[in-house]
Amino acid sequence: MKNFELEKIILGHNPLFGVDHLSQEQGNIKELKFEDKNLITDVLLYAKSLGVNAMMMSTHPRSEVVVDIIRNNKELIDMKIYPLLPYIRKYVRKSNEKGMLNLALEIMNKANLKQKFSIMINSGKSILGKDINQMIKLAVDVEFLTFKELNIGAIFLHDALTDLALGLDLISSLEIFRDHIQNKYGVPAGFITKNVYNFRNKVDERGWKDYLIMASINKAGFFVNPSLNIAIDSINKPGMNFIAMSTLAGGALKPGDAFKFIGEETKIKSVVVGMSKKEHIAETVSMINKFIK
Repeated sequence: MKNFELEKIILGHNPLFGVDHLSQEQGNIKELKFEDKNLITDVLLYAKSLGVNAMMMSTHPRSEVVVDIIRNNKELIDMKIYPLLPYIRKYVRKSNEKGMLNLALEIMNKANLKQKFSIMINSGKSILGKDINQMIKLAVDVEFLTFKELNIGAIFLHDALTDLALGLDLISSLEIFRDHIQNKYGVPAGFITKNVYNFRNKVDERGWKDYLIMASINKAGFFVNPSLNIAIDSINKPGMNFIAMSTLAGGALKPGDAFKFIGEETKIKSVVVGMSKKEHIAETVSMINKFIK
């Protein structure tokens, strides 16, 4: 596995994809706004001009547009990408509609003939046998095709699957994902969770070392479980690489207040934050660099 170093600032995809945790109406407005590829390009280039050279991205239907922009712009091609796999809403909806076998066959349509043959050789039996661990590998391999040939930093598992595995005490499934990512793609496997305290307790018992986690942490306690103080204690313990998300509490906190708190109360060195307006990008990057060392 190649040497791994976390970027201090990772651009979040939510504003570009029309996701707003506080207002669906505002999310819809953002989604319509960023149908213009030139606006997306402007955001990425401006962020990069301020030192932001990394982006978190799910396989949301809009991701292919952003990936295409990055691939075809010489100033952006070296941007480090942190894929979030799989795009869980799609799989939940379609597995209910079509069943697991038909879903697997449908997502295979993203692959070319050679890729389909390789994936089927490795995972075909598990599809027919309904092996959920191999199905996770299949979904990851097919969805990762969106990001092929990009500069990949780490590959993250969606919190819905991470926390489901924790709840069912299936840590072995997380280890299968971890080993698959590290062995096949040569980058660290990351896990998003809604409860970093619970995650730490369970994987520490298994002897995990220097693992990569992303979870919500912010002064308001927005999406922070089981409590802000317990989460901070878990984050500050050694032995874990951590990326902070929801640092602005869905837009409820100003960057200065948000990152002053994180810089003073935690040992966090990396954050992912959604930014889509130049003035907001400039303010946010300035405050992160001021308070997070």
